[in-house]
Amino acid sequence: MKKLKFLFLIITMYAQAQNSAIGTLEKHIPKWQEEHKVPAVAIGVIEEGKVSYTKVFGEQRIGIPANAKSIFTVASLTKPIFATVVLKLISQGELSLDEPLYKYHLDPDLKVDGNLKKLNARFVLSHQSGFVNWRNMSPSKKLEFNFEPGSQYLYSGEGYEYLRKAIENKLGHGLPKLAEEVLFKPLDLTDIAFTWNPDWDMKKVVYPHNKNFEAYEYAPRTELNAAAGLQTTIKDYTEVCAYVLNGAGFSQSVYDELATPQIKVKEHLFYGLGWEVIPELSNKESVIMHSGDENGIKTFVVLLPKSKKGMVIFTNADAGFEVYQKVVESYLEEGREIFEIKNKKMVPTEKYVIPSKRLKDYTGTFQIKENVTFNIVEDNGKLNLVIPGQKSVRLVAQSEKVFLVDEELKVEFVKSEKQGVDTVVLYQYGVKSYEGRRIE
Repeated sequence: MKKLKFLFLIITMYAQAQNSAIGTLEKHIPKWQEEHKVPAVAIGVIEEGKVSYTKVFGEQRIGIPANAKSIFTVASLTKPIFATVVLKLISQGELSLDEPLYKYHLDPDLKVDGNLKKLNARFVLSHQSGFVNWRNMSPSKKLEFNFEPGSQYLYSGEGYEYLRKAIENKLGHGLPKLAEEVLFKPLDLTDIAFTWNPDWDMKKVVYPHNKNFEAYEYAPRTELNAAAGLQTTIKDYTEVCAYVLNGAGFSQSVYDELATPQIKVKEHLFYGLGWEVIPELSNKESVIMHSGDENGIKTFVVLLPKSKKGMVIFTNADAGFEVYQKVVESYLEEGREIFEIKNKKMVPTEKYVIPSKRLKDYTGTFQIKENVTFNIVEDNGKLNLVIPGQKSVRLVAQSEKVFLVDEELKVEFVKSEKQGVDTVVLYQYGVKSYEGRRIE
């Protein structure tokens, strides 16, 4: 009897602590929304492998309240859901993690060669495909290998799309049907889809917003993409995450691979299969997580496999990342350490000093493709890179033409004889990824 009383006391104390933490969130989230101009924030909490709390704060659009049925577009949080579908299929023997994908799909930009024969689901899901993020942002505007698959890290939506097409060709079914059969239907989820469900009510749509509470133009995502565009309620997405924490019906070998570091991103941070991985925090907990980032859409999911707890946060504004970080750090005792690892950047040393009178030669607006631009601006005698919807970052001069941001990003200015600096090239992890032409 004493043991039962003690167990009841522990359960009661745990519930009170959780209620207190939730109460703190509910008190602070509206303040954080106002501070960072974020109309809507949706929160999902998982405790002991079960969804314990979901709530949506604020407005879908200014003047239109959000609620539990509000449909969010979650940007790159699409990738973990796609990865879950793929790993389910692998667990069922429909696909091998390491079989070459060219047998089932050959992109028109590519030819069968040594690199293509090495491209497989493992390297795609862990961002080792060798492809840049999107081909139309690369200098060649074509899909091409920048390195041998499996040899280094480079975040790539193109890789996910390649894997999707290969799986669809092999199995003879589209991703929406496969996802419905192996994931959404077994969990009885009706408010989650890779493309807009025509049965849904458009009045439920959450619009993305800029830093001035102004809505971006929005249309439901009708073009299928394995890397971005998933639309869902906070509850349905959180249910999938709880399912993942409980093994997702994967074979044990596949589940072990999911959270095993496949490739190093930076100190203490790796990529597993579909997820960023922190193998061990100071309290011995492990972490799998992912973020989503588009104009007016900032989303985040963090799961702790050992304790089977986690959080999902959707926001609909450019500064939403400010809010989701505060939410995680407020609720999870591991939150601060998680973001210290995730956000830590190498600080490069300045090796060249640009004369102040020449700083204006570098500044301007540069266009990568239609409706995609970035700015180089001067701030207190230094150059900064400004990408819409993201924090401004300082460019640290290494020479007259080459600048570093951190271990990931290098910027190179290209001059023409007549116009001066007319092109800016961005390199990610040493790979030429984006080229912007001056328009202002």
